[in-house]
Amino acid sequence: MDEKAFFKINGIITINQFFAFCNQQFDYGWISQSGDKFYGTNDAKSYCLQSPKELLDSRLGICWDMTELYRCFFQLMTNLNGETYYLYYDDNQGCPSHSIFVFYSNHKVYWFEPRLESLTFDYSGIHEYRNIKELLTDFKNILIKYLQIEGKIPASYQDDDIHIYQYERPKYHINGYEMRQHIDHSKKINI
Repeated sequence: MDEKAFFKINGIITINQFFAFCNQQFDYGWISQSGDKFYGTNDAKSYCLQSPKELLDSRLGICWDMTELYRCFFQLMTNLNGETYYLYYDDNQGCPSHSIFVFYSNHKVYWFEPRLESLTFDYSGIHEYRNIKELLTDFKNILIKYLQIEGKIPASYQDDDIHIYQYERPKYHINGYEMRQHIDHSKKINI
C-alpha cells in the first residue's frame, strides 16, 4: 500500500489528524543498514534513513526519518508548500541536532513539531509565526534551551557553533554521515 492510501484508509486526512498520529504512534529510535532496530540516538555509520513507507511500517525513527514522513504527508495530502530545516551544535563530537518541517498557510508559517519532548521538556505542537525568520529564530532558541536541559550543550556555548541549513529531500537508505553531507551541501541560513 502506498503512503496516500495508508493515510486515507487510516483516516489521516487533516493536518491535525496527522499531528495526533505522529505524536502517538512512533517511538524514538532508528533502523540500521542491516535492518536492526535500536532505541535512542543513532550511530551515524550504521544508521539508515528510512523512506516514509518504511517508517510507517517500523514506527521507529529519529527526526530525519520523521521529517521525511512529514514532507510526504504534506505533498500528498495538502496543497501547502513545505520546507525542511536542520540545526546542529558543532561540538566536534556528536553534534547535537534536530530536523524540522515547516509549512506555509494563509500568509503565515508553521513549525510542525509532534515529537520534540522528553521527561523535562515539551515543545510539541503546531507553532504559528509571521515569517520564516521569526520561526527559525524560535527554533534556534528552543533547541538550545532543550539541548541545555538535556545536558547536550554547555551554557557557555559559542553562537558561531550553531548552524542552520534548509535542505531538500535526501536519498533514502543513506547513513548518518551521508545525510550530514547532504545537509552540509544545502542552503546555510544565518540567524
